[in-house]
Amino acid sequence: MTNARFCNLFHNCESLTKAPDLPSMTLADNCYNGMFSLCTNLTIAPELPAMTLNSKCYKSMFQGCESLTSAPELPSKTLADHCYEGMFYSCHNLMEVPELPAITLADYCYADMFRGCWSLQVAPELPATT
Repeated sequence: MTNARFCNLFHNCESLTKAPDLPSMTLADNCYNGMFSLCTNLTIAPELPAMTLNSKCYKSMFQGCESLTSAPELPSKTLADHCYEGMFYSCHNLMEVPELPAITLADYCYADMFRGCWSLQVAPELPATT
């Protein structure tokens, strides 16, 4: 996919409850950035199987999705700058978070990822060493 292909595609779609499948394994810069932001009734997030990430690819993807209670798995072990920044920002009902298996981090890759997630009771382990 070329840069920003699906950026903000469903932004503020309040009636959306389930996300479509997103099977891509390689993501470009900004491609899913803000895709479901402010979809306040989204309860089911898509699987996110991508292993090759680029800058800001998942940034703010679910920001403000207040009905989301669990996050999808994030299997990539190689992160890009800002890739997960603010991904679940203000997901007030998020109770379950994914494993974060990366051992080498990039600039701001986890910045504000779970900020405003008031319902979280257990933080993910952070195995990163670099």
